[in-house]
Amino acid sequence: RLTNKFEGILTGKGLEFGGSLIRTEATGYGAVYFLQCMLEKTGGALDGATVSISGSGNVATYAAEKCLHLGAKVLTLSDSGGYIFDPNGIDAEKLEWVKELKNVRRGRISEYVAQYPGAEFHEGRPWSVPCDYAIPCATQNEIDEDEAKLLVKNGCKGISEGANMPTVVEGINVVQEAGILYGQ
Repeated sequence: RLTNKFEGILTGKGLEFGGSLIRTEATGYGAVYFLQCMLEKTGGALDGATVSISGSGNVATYAAEKCLHLGAKVLTLSDSGGYIFDPNGIDAEKLEWVKELKNVRRGRISEYVAQYPGAEFHEGRPWSVPCDYAIPCATQNEIDEDEAKLLVKNGCKGISEGANMPTVVEGINVVQEAGILYGQ
């Protein structure tokens, strides 16, 4: 402002600054597409798989949406208060309800269980829920060494990160030593 020059960069740019038409969906979809590419190289598929996702903002909800498009069953979403586990799966209708809850009403993910009584709410993060694939989309440092061990023990076959640095170094070491798919 003082020099009447701009020499920085913008993230989340609007179209007038060269941004994408699907900016809102891009990161969540990208984490799932990356997982899909890893699976194609190893002979796996998301169709019929179970997925645990952390977060309930744009990245998480669009990751869940893309998982559903590809035939996966989404089991979890979370916020800073805890996570919901829906053993019946978070289908497209339930996901739209979550988007309205979080983006319009600014509610808490714990409210999901009142709307869908078959689900459970738990404090903490969703990494104790057995799943085929985990997609951390909430925050950095959300998968520590113990949670990585729990994911491996519960049969998780791969992790695709949607958040910025969600897995700590010790967790990465556990995952790599176990030989499961891992994408940052």
